[in-house]
Amino acid sequence: MAEDDDAPWYRSLLVGAGALLGVAVLVGGVIGVIAVGAVNVVGLGGSEGAERAEPSLYIPDRSASPEGEDAGPGLTLDDLNPGRSPSASDESGKKPSGRDAGDGKDEKKKQDKKKRKKKSPRSVISLSASPVEVSAMERIYLSGTYPGGEGKSLQVQRREGGWSDFPTSASVSGGTFSTYVMTGRSGANKFRVVDPSTGKKSNAVTVRVR
Repeated sequence: MAEDDDAPWYRSLLVGAGALLGVAVLVGGVIGVIAVGAVNVVGLGGSEGAERAEPSLYIPDRSASPEGEDAGPGLTLDDLNPGRSPSASDESGKKPSGRDAGDGKDEKKKQDKKKRKKKSPRSVISLSASPVEVSAMERIYLSGTYPGGEGKSLQVQRREGGWSDFPTSASVSGGTFSTYVMTGRSGANKFRVVDPSTGKKSNAVTVRVR
């Protein structure tokens, strides 16, 4: 009789535990359903139910034109550098050939030589006579300049068929010289001076003797 009195206590405990477990399963199921519904509402569900966003960057297809015709080739070097072939070289950048370069050097040497000649002092004897018309045995003054002929003695010459020495000379001082001659030969008389040491000659002057 004592064992029968203890049996209802265990059965009550098992029944209470089963009831609690059932309530817990029911509450968990309700919460799961609510959670799934919330996910679908905010758009966090599977990729199949959500709309896919269109790409923001669009690269047109050049294989066909909007009218359906075939388009030309894509971007080429001609589009970037119109009118010029990538293999063509710039004519202005070509170096002169060996012959052209040699001709240029020869021309430069000629120009430099001309410049040196212009810069060098002229060693030319210049002569003048005064007066240019005299009476017989009247003094005829001969004067002139001789750059670079400092200290030289110049010989006076008169033309008589050919040039011959006249018995008069002139000394160069400070680049100039002067002397005089007298003659009784009437008519036109031509005179000049010569540097015997170098052979340089002056221009000829004409004096008429009455």
